[in-house]
Amino acid sequence: MDLESFSTKWFTLYYSILAICLIGTGGYIILKKDQIANYLIDKADHKKPPTLFIRILKYLFLFTLPGLILSFTPFSWIELLFTIWSLLVVYLAGLQLVRWEQSRTLIKSTKQLPDIIKRSGAIMVAVGFALLLLAYFVITRQTPT
Repeated sequence: MDLESFSTKWFTLYYSILAICLIGTGGYIILKKDQIANYLIDKADHKKPPTLFIRILKYLFLFTLPGLILSFTPFSWIELLFTIWSLLVVYLAGLQLVRWEQSRTLIKSTKQLPDIIKRSGAIMVAVGFALLLLAYFVITRQTPT
């Protein structure tokens, strides 16, 4: 198996699994926004950020790094932009965890937290469907017409 076919398989699998995770999690967040808000308010009482968020960011980062390398074999602007976008999301979310003191104060004082959580879930679902389209694009790009 050459690097080009491995890259195609990697991005197809990565986009598909990430899309399913985002659609499922986003739907769950939309439906259970009050429970998620209570969870966040409970975690805002702790000095350290939630380990669940740290784990999610760690694994997203670890699975994004191969994409950065594989986006150059063959060179694809779409994969490169998606990988850079993913790294930017990890960086910005990591900043919120590093500045947990300010984040937890904001979580405690926000009355619109369930609405913000619902909007975040809707964004996750939309990004998940966009990733399914990217997976379809990767599959159709490699099949000869």
